[in-house]
Amino acid sequence: MHYLIDSEVVWTPSLNEVRLYSARSGEFRTLNHTAAEIWLELAENRSVPDVIAELARRHSAESPAQRALIAKDVQEFVERLLAQDLLVAADQGDARV
Repeated sequence: MHYLIDSEVVWTPSLNEVRLYSARSGEFRTLNHTAAEIWLELAENRSVPDVIAELARRHSAESPAQRALIAKDVQEFVERLLAQDLLVAADQGDARV
């Protein structure tokens, strides 16, 4: 599945992190390096499976256990972003603009 950054979120990459502001919640956040990697991949309109594959490649995750851990972490992070209204499912994106 593809996700879009909510139209109410303003963000900028910084050295090894991403800084963002949600006008919807009025909160500023700073994503650490790992979270920033995921965010930047999602911002490029990559699907969750593509994000997982890219992170596995970057971090030389060769075993099924390593890939499963990356998949779990990415999915949990995406779910957290959805719950915080920072991301929307691509098919819902037009409804949130």
